[in-house]
Amino acid sequence: MDRLRPGAEGAVGEPGPLDPWLETPGAVTASARAGSRAFTTGLAEEIRPHSLVRVDRMEAAVLDRRGAILFATAAFKSSRDHDPIDAETVAKVLATHQTLIVPNTDETGGARSAVAYGPADQARDWALPAGVAQAVREPKAAIVVLAAGAISGGEALLDACDAFGLTPLQGRVALGLVRTGSVKGAAREADIAYETARKVVADAMRRVGAPRLSAFIERLVRLSFGVWPVGRDGEAMLADIWRLSQRQAALVLALSQGLSRSEAAKAAGMSEAVAKKQLDRIFETLGVRTAAELSKLVTEARALAMLTDAVQGAVPTDPDIIEPLRLLPRPDGTHVAISDYGPRWGRPVVVLHTSSATRAVPGVLVRALQAKGFRPLAIDRPGFGLTDPPADPAWRSDPFGAACEDVALVCAQLKLKQIDVLGRGAAQVAVALLHDLPELIGQVLLVNPDPPTSHGRRTGVIGAVKETFFRHPDLIEKFAWTLASHMTPKRSWRLLAKAMATSPPDVAVMSQGRVYADFAAAVRPFATGRVAGYVAEQTALLGWASPPLPEARNWRVLQGAHDFIHDPDEVAAYWRQVLPEASIQVITDAGRFLVLSHADLVARTLAQAPRNATPDTDL
Repeated sequence: MDRLRPGAEGAVGEPGPLDPWLETPGAVTASARAGSRAFTTGLAEEIRPHSLVRVDRMEAAVLDRRGAILFATAAFKSSRDHDPIDAETVAKVLATHQTLIVPNTDETGGARSAVAYGPADQARDWALPAGVAQAVREPKAAIVVLAAGAISGGEALLDACDAFGLTPLQGRVALGLVRTGSVKGAAREADIAYETARKVVADAMRRVGAPRLSAFIERLVRLSFGVWPVGRDGEAMLADIWRLSQRQAALVLALSQGLSRSEAAKAAGMSEAVAKKQLDRIFETLGVRTAAELSKLVTEARALAMLTDAVQGAVPTDPDIIEPLRLLPRPDGTHVAISDYGPRWGRPVVVLHTSSATRAVPGVLVRALQAKGFRPLAIDRPGFGLTDPPADPAWRSDPFGAACEDVALVCAQLKLKQIDVLGRGAAQVAVALLHDLPELIGQVLLVNPDPPTSHGRRTGVIGAVKETFFRHPDLIEKFAWTLASHMTPKRSWRLLAKAMATSPPDVAVMSQGRVYADFAAAVRPFATGRVAGYVAEQTALLGWASPPLPEARNWRVLQGAHDFIHDPDEVAAYWRQVLPEASIQVITDAGRFLVLSHADLVARTLAQAPRNATPDTDL
């Protein structure tokens, strides 16, 4: 069995504001009950997120002080999208000991790409491909070079096209558009007529929800790099990269994100005449000809800057982070992120994530469900992972109802007439689905369903957190900011190890390397600062209640006897009141991670539930 010992390097960790909850949870619980707020010292007053970057396809090289290549990735060696090493930039980096991001000098007529040069000692803290991360620690290593072209102009971009639901032809045209910066260039690369390319681009833009070419390119290139942090000041970043004034940076950012020239001028506080002069200078300086080319270069540069700017401890994503991602548009222009694991002919089951994770379903559970004939689907709920918060802020007062609207949208898009539901926690979402979409819901299986925060005893690390939320609701957001800002691999393991220490089944299953990696993948997006969904749901849980639901007679509940968050008997007693006709079973050799340790049991239990009707799918 593949064993993992994350605790071996992360059990101690550095001191931080989360230590009271980790080291003395009982004291924190008692302090919260007494009304004290002493334990809140050090909680974040603002979010300090990390980026999650796809490093597997990054063009990267390590240089010595003369500019000679000591190590390079295969993508760097084979790429035609960047020049040979720029000796002048290497000399500047060595002299200033600062990272520089520069546009390459493309001589093929294509759109320019961004390239980053940084000192090796600083680059050791960046998220890098494995070979580069090792080579940068060699004694002769002096400079690290990162080139963005392989990501924004290759397979990663096609993955982004797939995520937006573009057709193969639209994907090829989009790839050509990003590479060349023009529809004519895209038509040439895709070997189709110009008028045909125009129609293909127009339809692709509608699918992505982009009003202009620049916005279309920005959204595709952005997703190609991975998951971006929220709340980062793009204007300040651009001003620093290219030594622009704050107003110039605001103008460039607005134009690159899809605003017209007049709209961008207004956003930057300039007249159109002044904005035109500024843009003419900027275009000449950066060597770009159109807003589309500018959008590509700006988005790449921002991605490289977020990778290289104080990202110590940032978490590189798993190579398959994009798969099987789909982004479906809401009517308000925002997007819902789903993973459709297939097969398309399987019995659709929506796997609900907990409020402390995102949509990624562990491989062991996906395989178990597929073996029983299911088609697992997972949806990031509003404000989680890659699902945007709805445009109307009223969703925060009813996040579970907002989640139901997204489920309805997904089912309409995929032409699903009925779905089964597997709740990993998330019982409140399942109850909302029964209330709002009863005709859509087939069988429901809840695994370790959480009661509302006001119910039951609270012990241990997570119990101390919940007690804090219950006694001091205003701290939920600050706690979420703090957790996101400290979401590094070592600290994540430290928190988990402390929390599950009293549950041998959970410790055993999390010692399996692949299982833990899948768990971590579902938690990592919080590091980007996307915590709005968590805050909304934790707030809603404070006062959540439900009358008895006799109509849920076919529902089933599996509860782990070693659940380290809640007392299993109290959980079972609570849900027997809400679900008087449901089957509730306590699994004696399981804990909080029952869906991981007993994936086959979970799939078998759902498959054996009586059926109300046969669902129609999109086939």
